[in-house]
Amino acid sequence: MTPPRPVTVVAVTQDDPFFTGRFFESFLAATSGGRVRLLEIVLLRNFNESRLALLQRFQRLYGTADLTRLLVRYGVARFGDLAGRPCSVAALAAKAGVPVRPLASINNEAYLRTLGERNVDVLLSVSAPEIFRAGALHATPHAINIHNGKLPYYRGMMPTFWALLHDEPEVTITVHTMVEKLDAGMVLAEYRVPITSADSQFDLSARAKELAGREVAQLLSQLNTPEWPVPTSVDMSQKRYFKFPTPADVAQLRAKGKRML
Repeated sequence: MTPPRPVTVVAVTQDDPFFTGRFFESFLAATSGGRVRLLEIVLLRNFNESRLALLQRFQRLYGTADLTRLLVRYGVARFGDLAGRPCSVAALAAKAGVPVRPLASINNEAYLRTLGERNVDVLLSVSAPEIFRAGALHATPHAINIHNGKLPYYRGMMPTFWALLHDEPEVTITVHTMVEKLDAGMVLAEYRVPITSADSQFDLSARAKELAGREVAQLLSQLNTPEWPVPTSVDMSQKRYFKFPTPADVAQLRAKGKRML
């Protein structure tokens, strides 16, 4: 019996050493020598904004004290990249021999044409900071997103923060097909991450991304086999959408004795 051909994947993400880095660290380890081949990682600009705007965003989110701690962690992670202990997506990709392509937009038509030319099976969104338009959604046979929230209840931004704020017992990682309406595609798989009393928002997000990397690698290895799951629809009558947390939202989280870092 002829074994199924390799599953070819192009991932679209943003580079950070904390969360997307953890996803690709576990994803690359789980796909090494297996059926899934990560052909390329497309890197978009973090939050699709300038570094100054990104710093201001984090200042509002974390406050001065936690932002200082976060910058220290960032410095340690970047030193790790230089010292051969990769943390960032780019450094992890370099170690694994996976090409990285910086792009201004995943909706670049010229780039999207290359996916068909290379017979890419899956365009995989991992915290991609941009809405995929119709051309991107149909550039490959499968356009799949990984969302760290239960759908349709935790659509939108930073679902792990909102789950922690709402005293949920767990975070649900939802793997779903992408359609033009945000976070409204068919669900392929769900993976649960228990929330403990010791979890900060940072720790929970990092742990969820690490688990997602392993599980999604296993899921994609089933593509074009009888084990591939039958997609299920989301009841959009129950939908909720959460925006990026405000300082007031963070203050409410801390008032419950919970931590950002």
